[in-house]
Amino acid sequence: GGDISLSTTRDGIFSCLDSMTTSESELSVMVHNAGQYVGITSENSDGLDGRPLMFGDGSLLDDKDGSTSTNLDTLNYYHRMYGEAFVDLCERSLTRMDNGGSLVGMSSPGPTAHYYGPDPSYSMPGSGKCLMEYAMRIYALKAAEKNINANVIIPGVTLTDAWDRLAQKRGLPDGTEMVAGIVDRIVPSKKAMKPRDIGNTVAFLVSDAGRWITGISLPVDGGVHLKR
Repeated sequence: GGDISLSTTRDGIFSCLDSMTTSESELSVMVHNAGQYVGITSENSDGLDGRPLMFGDGSLLDDKDGSTSTNLDTLNYYHRMYGEAFVDLCERSLTRMDNGGSLVGMSSPGPTAHYYGPDPSYSMPGSGKCLMEYAMRIYALKAAEKNINANVIIPGVTLTDAWDRLAQKRGLPDGTEMVAGIVDRIVPSKKAMKPRDIGNTVAFLVSDAGRWITGISLPVDGGVHLKR
């Protein structure tokens, strides 16, 4: 456990991994699947709150003592959690993959411009995931000769506890009504996904059957990318 934005948390992950591996067993798959809505779905090491922040509407500006500055604390936290953590995990994982492997990240609708329109309300986390998606393409290129593929999955509306916490912040008892409305509006299949659906995609991408797929941001979303 711990906050993946902290290098000490990542140190702990690899310390635990190295204690379980030997010269005959090594790392074959790395999946970055840690994330949160800052101040809403989980606590964070920086003590940031969950007030809405986005580019271009003035919400990032601080006016103190008559001077205006841009508060980048939340932006930087998301960059550490998604961009910096992904790069660190990939760099350390590659040194432990001598016989091939897979690198996988989890993004969201919005950062991938050719699939989705921009979502201003997702400015902060989306900017961090842009770094993840671009870095993934470089890793796919550089690691290919070592039989390592690298991809990012873009999930659709997926049923997790995070929806309940987000709904409760908006005065609803749980996420049922919120999820149903979003699914009806943007998911052509009219179904929410389960975490297992994303897990099945990861299992395919890291298998021999999926090894030829590399360097892509893959929507696994029931068609959400067709309507945004």
